[in-house]
Amino acid sequence: MGVMPNEEDTLRFAVETLSTRADPGAILMGFDGFIDEIVHAVDVRIDPNTFQRIETMSSFGDRIREAAGLSCSIELVSQMTKLGGNGPIMANAMTRYRHQVTYAGALGTNVVAPVFREFASACDRVILLSEPAHTTAVEFLDGKVMLGMMGSLEEISWNRLLEHISREELGALVRDMDMIGFMNWTMLPNMNSLFEGFCDLLREEGCRPHVYIDLADSAKRPKEELLHALHLLSRFQEVTDVILGLNENESHDCAEVLGTKKTNDLTGRACRIRDRLGLSIVLIHPVSSAHAADADGGCEVSGPYTPDPKLTTGAGDVFNAGFCHGFLNGCGTRESLLCGVFSSGYYVRNCRSPDNGELIEFMKSWAENSPRTEKKVL
Repeated sequence: MGVMPNEEDTLRFAVETLSTRADPGAILMGFDGFIDEIVHAVDVRIDPNTFQRIETMSSFGDRIREAAGLSCSIELVSQMTKLGGNGPIMANAMTRYRHQVTYAGALGTNVVAPVFREFASACDRVILLSEPAHTTAVEFLDGKVMLGMMGSLEEISWNRLLEHISREELGALVRDMDMIGFMNWTMLPNMNSLFEGFCDLLREEGCRPHVYIDLADSAKRPKEELLHALHLLSRFQEVTDVILGLNENESHDCAEVLGTKKTNDLTGRACRIRDRLGLSIVLIHPVSSAHAADADGGCEVSGPYTPDPKLTTGAGDVFNAGFCHGFLNGCGTRESLLCGVFSSGYYVRNCRSPDNGELIEFMKSWAENSPRTEKKVL
């Protein structure tokens, strides 16, 4: 194996690729949809317009724990209401990169819910499957607590999809796709039926669009259900190339149910999960770095971390979009990781996803001002 490029070379190649090959890909994505209300928790109310925020999750937890056996009231102050859900946030970011997106999911029943209208207008097509769920995201400097009401998502399944588009039309649609994205397995109790339905459909159609899968917070699902879903991804790999994106907690859950070696080496963990499932690529993206394993081994890149993010809800989904944007435009796994971490880095600073030009400029600026490191596991 030849000498691996250093960080500067990798970043330069990613920038050059996005500058010269930013071609739109055709992507079918789904299947969730949330109305997200971003809130801050009040620590001390100073006057009607001013308050001190509870800054950390541990402080928030202490406030609740100290009231155990009694009661407590925590004031929440709305910061914004926005489209939410792993699928819509990632798909919306992909439209910013000018990819041709067809979205199927919980954006409304007969009409698109108002919070999704701008996103829907940027899509090539929208397939409405159910009313959206609702999340109140209590944000802190070190993370967030997501409080969700998700009953409408129980309606979404393979059979529900076929009520809105015929199998023949869906087959013609997937033949034109470069990628199919399955977001938020955890919150969609019937997502396995979509895995199975699309797997059979791709086998029948004889086409191989890449498949990108984000499980979301798998801790709330029983371990046996997670293991079954992972085995379905191995079946998916028989008919196409599967990319599995995980955050750090999700990677721990997957490693545990697969019985792999327990270490804190996230690059090694990605390699072991990939080897056990036989997938094309496995990604793990904690807050300040990103790790991947593909047929050539494992790699790690550090991210443009900021200790003072303006918005964190959705950052993982924007990472997914950045990775897929780079990947669909000819970047390798390592370069695509950089596209992912810089996409999310831009998002948490600016409260929105970048377009291709903004991503390139952010990458260039960071390279000029912030030395970074990269490791390669052979």
